[in-house]
Amino acid sequence: MRIACEQSFKTEKATKQSQINRSVPWWTHEPSVMRKTTNHLRRKYQRTRDNAEQRETNKAAYFEQKAKYTATIKREKTKSWKEYCNLTIEAKPWNAVYRLAAGKKKTNTQLTTLRKTDGSRTRDKEDTLRLMLEYFAPEDNELEDNNHHKQVRELTDQQPNTLDDREFTREEIRRVIDGMNNKKAPEDDDITAEIYKVTFKLFPKSITALYNECLKNRIFPERWKKAKIIPIIKPHTKNSEDVTKYRPIILLNIGGKILEKVLITGINHQMYTTEFFNRNQCGFIPQTNTTDAVMALKEFVEEGFSKGEITVMVSLDVEGAFNSEWVPNVLKSLQESGCPRNLYNLTKNYFSKRSATMQKKLH
Repeated sequence: MRIACEQSFKTEKATKQSQINRSVPWWTHEPSVMRKTTNHLRRKYQRTRDNAEQRETNKAAYFEQKAKYTATIKREKTKSWKEYCNLTIEAKPWNAVYRLAAGKKKTNTQLTTLRKTDGSRTRDKEDTLRLMLEYFAPEDNELEDNNHHKQVRELTDQQPNTLDDREFTREEIRRVIDGMNNKKAPEDDDITAEIYKVTFKLFPKSITALYNECLKNRIFPERWKKAKIIPIIKPHTKNSEDVTKYRPIILLNIGGKILEKVLITGINHQMYTTEFFNRNQCGFIPQTNTTDAVMALKEFVEEGFSKGEITVMVSLDVEGAFNSEWVPNVLKSLQESGCPRNLYNLTKNYFSKRSATMQKKLH
């Protein structure tokens, strides 16, 4: 039986370091002191061998202390469990206990003071959250536009001189929904990807009509534009005061993700058909990756070496590239690519009136 279990069950041996760092929530200073006293009396009892009377005395003292130590541990365990039951907000508290016992329970990281761009530091928690939100989801302030920005913005307000694209097909919607990850966390409505998959199987015509109505009316529902930002501290940056120490995890509504993906599919089809992308671009292009870019660079350098030429390379790393992208410039590029009018207008509505919230407890 034991051999069969050992061969069937996956077991992990605890390392010496993990055993040293692991603790339990009910352990306090009192049982620590009592454990030392108990171990001392046990060793004293075991080492007394020549004097039978003294050995019995030491034995009685050891068992009395051991009983007190055992009772203290039981009391502390019960006390800790009662406190946990009164404080936990989880629907299934046993899950949290098991995660804690397995060392998988993550503790919340407290917000720390951050340094602003002018060199000053945030004053309180609200000021820190405001700085993080401004960095992760910057606002587009028209008052800061120069003449070039004003011209681009006016251009994006004009309707493109293109025809409407066809409606989304049932197969397109099904393919996007089936490709959604069931483990992705939903937004506040708690409607998961798995629910959408089951619903689409029951009502494929209605779900397809819903998204085509969004395309027809050029409306991306506002409830699908709400984002919840959960900042996670990057490795080895715990003591940093820079806002870039946090990596944002953004939770979006699953329904909005589906509409977003079918919209992107339609735009990409237009981009590939018109060959709008630069031929040297490897990112975000099907059947290409960074390896292709590296190999192209390698061939270019080797060709220069064969001719006795010197190759100079300049590498640019744009900080917060997606956060800093200017929406009117994206819309201008869509117009230049010949994007269908309904896809363009739906994209424009997608970028408008978006909102983001951030929770105070971090991970």
